[in-house]
Amino acid sequence: MRNLSIILNTSFCSILLYLLIGFDLDRSDTNLLIFSFSGLFLTFILIMFQDISIRSIFLIGIIFRLILLFSIPNLSQDFYRFIWDGNLQLIGLNPYLYSPNQLFNSDYLFYLASDLFQGMGSISNENYSNYPPVSQFVYFISAYFGKNNLFFSIIILKIIIIFSDIGIFYFLCKLFNLLKLPIKRVGFYFLNPLIIIELTGNLHGEGIMLFFFLSGIYMLIKNRFFTSSLLFSISVASKLITLMLIPSIIKRNKKNNLKFYISFILFFIVLWIPFLEKNLYLNYISTLMLWFNKFEFNASIYYLIREVGFYIKGYNIIQEYSIVSILILISVIIYFSFFKENKSIKDILTSQLFILSLYFFISTTVHPWYLISLVTICLFTPYFYPILWSGLIFLSYTSYGSEGFEEKPLMIIIEYLLVFSFFIFEIKGNKNMIFNAFVKNLSLSK
Repeated sequence: MRNLSIILNTSFCSILLYLLIGFDLDRSDTNLLIFSFSGLFLTFILIMFQDISIRSIFLIGIIFRLILLFSIPNLSQDFYRFIWDGNLQLIGLNPYLYSPNQLFNSDYLFYLASDLFQGMGSISNENYSNYPPVSQFVYFISAYFGKNNLFFSIIILKIIIIFSDIGIFYFLCKLFNLLKLPIKRVGFYFLNPLIIIELTGNLHGEGIMLFFFLSGIYMLIKNRFFTSSLLFSISVASKLITLMLIPSIIKRNKKNNLKFYISFILFFIVLWIPFLEKNLYLNYISTLMLWFNKFEFNASIYYLIREVGFYIKGYNIIQEYSIVSILILISVIIYFSFFKENKSIKDILTSQLFILSLYFFISTTVHPWYLISLVTICLFTPYFYPILWSGLIFLSYTSYGSEGFEEKPLMIIIEYLLVFSFFIFEIKGNKNMIFNAFVKNLSLSK
């Protein structure tokens, strides 16, 4: 009875906080935002400590998402660009060939053009679209059914994302059963406030990417290599980040490697065919490189090296750093893909966790929603530090104050000092300690 009371009370508190964040807060209200998210994260952890059934996790998670169904994203401007790209496709324009600045001063584009242009901000206005073809298809669907109504377009995107989350819930449960992991771990995804706010709340596409990625992992376990390769192709064509993880499965299907990778590459190319035009390649690569050699936000190792660069050379060394970081990332992928055992699915997923972790550790830009893939993959491993990080990364929103954008070094130091400390603590032999505390005395199939 006490267990049920705690779940009901914490869920009710969470509902109030989701309503506050979704409908009454701006990201410039940093103190209240951090306080509200901290409360959500604490209630989430408290719920996960209870003896809670999978049905209850699903029901509570759906309620939290539905609360945000009719909210307008208030922590990110990206959704304006999503809907812009969708509307460009409706009028027959390739979103990879034109930046908003190149089109906005031309003749009438479409009904929502002015609102979307003003909403997305100057950085997005200046650059070509970086969202892969499956994401573009989703944006097209949103624009098509939104019928020149911004609110309706947002609702369509939210419905697609919620259904993707339901699919993730399904495949996480299936995979946990196959791998004999405590099925309750699904709650660390489905009830995690970072996941709910950044996907349903702010409309980021990581959920769509992860739905196809997890279904691809499931088919890989079932030795359905062709289907798996197709699903992985769709995942990468939703968000490119999963491309870094594909090489790590090379030892899983040695007899079928050639067929697997040929079908993966061919289907990935097919997905791009509707957008293939002159200059697409150059525009897309130049846009992607911005994440390595221009954009800076909530970084860790890079910020330390940048300060050393200022001291020694007197200028920002991000251009030099971008080359070195890409080489390091390639080396990390090669090491975890070809020099690690990776015989079992658990080995593969652990290697993928470290590939993503090291990528984010050296990145120049780490937005909160980037961690969604890290949180999801960690559930198959003994490592809890991505869950902790998902509770700390909201500190980065303190950069968006009432007086404009300015990062707070103290907040970044607190975030990464705790993350790196916990990371070292776990890899030094204390893995599974935290996860075991949550599943103590609970059956695997509950």
